[in-house]
Amino acid sequence: MEKNNNVLTNGLKCKKEIDSLEQRLQYGDYTTLGAALSCSPDAAKKRFVRGNVEAFNALDRIITNREELVKDLQNNI
Repeated sequence: MEKNNNVLTNGLKCKKEIDSLEQRLQYGDYTTLGAALSCSPDAAKKRFVRGNVEAFNALDRIITNREELVKDLQNNI
């Protein structure tokens, strides 16, 4: 059963944004999200999957910063 798009992040983020973020996930991102939200990685993942806006925004920052750091390091080596 698929979630109703209005339920995801209380309508603040569209399904396309959520799917895009899920495609960019890498190993360890939920661990970092858990640390940022002061909970276990499993609880952090559940919060994201359930559409918690704070979890979405934090995970977006984690992934974006990781990608920028990798890009910057690759350019400097």
